[in-house]
Parts: sequence; structure tokens; C-alpha cells
Amino acid sequence: MKLSRRIISIILSLVLMTWPLLIAFAADGAERIEADCPYVFIHGFMGSSIYVDPSDPDSELAWPPSGDAIWTAVKKALPALGALLITHNYDKFADTVIPAVDEMFKPIMLGPDGEVPDKSGVRWSYPEADSIKKDSRLEYVFDWRISPLEAAAGLNDFIDYVLECSGSEQIVAEAHSYGGVVLTTYAKLYGTSKIRSWMFNTTAVFGEAYTGDLFTGNLVFRDKALTAYLKGVLDYSDSEWFLDFLFDFLYYTKITALACRLVNKMSDGIGSVRLAQAILPLFGGWLSIWSMVPDEKAEQAYDYVFNNVYKDDTTDRSGLQEKVRAYDEQIRPYKAETLNKIDEDANLYVIARCGYNAMFMTDSWVNESDTVIDTKYSSFGATCAPHGEKLGDDYLAGADGKYVSPGINIDASTCMFPEQTWFLRHYTHSKWDASLDEFTAKLLYTPGQATVNTYSEYPQFLYYNEKTALFEIDTNKK
Repeated sequence: MKLSRRIISIILSLVLMTWPLLIAFAADGAERIEADCPYVFIHGFMGSSIYVDPSDPDSELAWPPSGDAIWTAVKKALPALGALLITHNYDKFADTVIPAVDEMFKPIMLGPDGEVPDKSGVRWSYPEADSIKKDSRLEYVFDWRISPLEAAAGLNDFIDYVLECSGSEQIVAEAHSYGGVVLTTYAKLYGTSKIRSWMFNTTAVFGEAYTGDLFTGNLVFRDKALTAYLKGVLDYSDSEWFLDFLFDFLYYTKITALACRLVNKMSDGIGSVRLAQAILPLFGGWLSIWSMVPDEKAEQAYDYVFNNVYKDDTTDRSGLQEKVRAYDEQIRPYKAETLNKIDEDANLYVIARCGYNAMFMTDSWVNESDTVIDTKYSSFGATCAPHGEKLGDDYLAGADGKYVSPGINIDASTCMFPEQTWFLRHYTHSKWDASLDEFTAKLLYTPGQATVNTYSEYPQFLYYNEKTALFEIDTNKK
């Protein structure tokens, strides 16, 4: 597969990945659980708005892009795409589209040294000291582009402030998505004494398969993968039945296959080096993305980006490389050790979501996931059958049945903490409502360590009923 296909897939996947990653904090209307210490929420990737100048109350957003910025890029790209279909002049297409995409994303790109090159950042200040009580619900807001080590340092400062203001000796903490990377990094660097209960809610502590594929060039569009993914992420739409019919119609009439072939062919025709240098400053410059590359692909990703894509580029990226290596050396090898230390010193909870196939632009789309993070990673090690399939008879013969899901597709016994790990089926990565808020709060404020056997209404395998907006005991046998 040519390098150009791999890089252009990054552009398209970024646009499609953005909206599932955004999530609201602390759903309204949840039943309040009696809290005896402050709660701090750590959001995930793209979980905060980035402003061009956060100190300016009239500043424009750098992320997410404004409607005008998106429309400007589209107006330039559409005529170029039409001309490409007629002339097959890929160089001219690239000359038009690459600068347009670059201009749209420029406000959030970090420099080649991995630093914020201007004044852009989040707009956030600590809550007033007298507003923080022992039952306060707070959010740690940070710039999700920066290194997990920097984000963890900010979290440490914020926790100290909350403890001082509230008079509490400890807090409870919940992390979502990339926030789990930040929370684990915090534990490694600053210890476990300030947090009584730790919640890792569908986190990327051990990475995401598609992120590893992204940074090693193993990308390809397939019609079956795209169809399955679209049907999954639009699962909650009011028009779900019509959309499912539409996607199936496009698939079986080979229209989706044709579209995928066109995208793959188009990307093959674009100059790889020029395109890579235009796009990778965005993806390759975000330290958060680097930290979500699975451990088994970390070295391959480093080599691919810095020794392949940037092989003939004279830009000094030593600063960025140092930041990537800092995480790889200080945090990555010690994640399991750090989590075991948390479990030893405090209460630890893991929530993994499932019921969907993974991102569609790589062959890992067959993985069981929550539409973004593979369930095997978010659960800290569950054994999962490919999405839509069951664990084999040979495997089940040696498995402990009490940890096997009703659908016979997940074995929780291989998780790091099988007694403290829950699986939420039919609950997407970005979904968050009062039912989940109530569930997590109950666990976090339980005196001592709760397990999957503590609450009869919250066994290990749960199903989200969209009609009632409640969790039910999963009895799926399909």
C-alpha cells in the first residue's frame, strides 16, 4: 500500500473521528449519591475547546473549527475533486486541497518541538476557593494536545488546590478516554495517596488499535467496515431504521465499494512526501495521540514517522521526539505496575463499553469496541471475539464460565482486575447520561472496594436500554 493512501486516510479519519470523541461532563438529573469528599472528572481527547487566545473574551475557537473555516475548505476542495475525476491530475488536486486542509487545522497544530507555538489554549480558571465543598463535583480542564506528563502536572496542582479548599484529605477521580492516560501518568509521577477511589471509564490507557495503525501506515478503506461502522455510530438516531436500510442498500448495490475504491485510488495518485509533511504536523505533533499508540506498536510507530515519513525533511523535530520518548521511557513500561499500585493503595474501578465494531479505516475494524476504543484495551485485557462472533468452543472449554458474557463473546477473567471490571453493551464511547453518572458515583463513594458482586443491579455485564435510558442486566444470548 502506498504511503499516500495511508496519509490521506489520516485526513478523512480525523474528520470522522472528531464527533464521537466529544463528551459532556456530569450528566444532569442523576440521582445524587451521598458524597463525603470532592469528585474530579478528567476528560478525554478533544474534551475541551481550544481558543486562539483564551485571554481574549472575544477570541475565536481554534478547535472545533468554525463553520466558516470548514465551509472555506469545502469550497476549495469540491471543485478540485470534480476536476480530479475528469482530469486525473493528482498534483493539481493536492496543490489545492492540502493548503486548504492545512489552513483549517493550523490554529491547533503544535510546533515541531511539540510545544504550543502561540497563545492558543483552553479557557479555564480554578473555581473560587469558597465554592469548593466536600461534596463538590469538579472538572479538570486541560489542553488535550500536550504531553500527558504536562497534563498530569496540572492535575496534581488542581488536586492540591481542591484538597486545600475543601478540607478533605482525599478525592475520588473519574477519567474518560484519553483522561485515563493522564490519570495513570499522574499516579506514576505523583503517587496514589490523594485519591481514594479511581474510575477508569472506557479509557485508552493501553491504547487504541486504529491509532497504532494510523502511526504505522496500515490504513485502508473497505466497504464492509465502513457500512458496519456507520450503522453503529448512528445507533441512537431517530431515523435509525431508515439509515440502516440506506447503508445496507448502498453496500449491497456496491456503491459503498465503489466509493472506497475511488478514495483509495485518489490517495494513490497524490504525492506522498508532500502530503505527509502537510498533515503529520497535526497528528504527529499531538503528544496525546502518541500516548494512545498501543504498547506493542510504539517502536514501530516512532520509526515509521520519524525515520520514514520525515526521512528527507530537514525540520528539527528533536524537541517533539524527546517528548514522545519521555512518555515511552517514564510511563509506558510501568502502566501495569502503576495500576497494580493503585489497586493496592485505593479503590479501583474499570468500565469498558462494547457492542460495536472498531474504527473502519483499518483491518482492526473487526475488533469489539465502543466505536472508538477496543474493548480489550479499555477493559485492561479482556479476551474478546471479533465483533459479531463468539468465543470458540476450544477456548470456552478452558474458561471460567462466570466471567464469560451472556453473548459468549467476552471473557473478563483475563482482565487485570476481573472482579472490578464492568462491561456496558450498547453504550457508545461518547454516550453519557444520568444512568451512567449514578452508576459511577455509587461505585466511587462505596466505602471500601466494591466488586461486580456488590450490587445486584450492577453485575459485570450490563445492557443499556435506549428506550428507558437505564442499565439492565445483560441477558443477550445472540
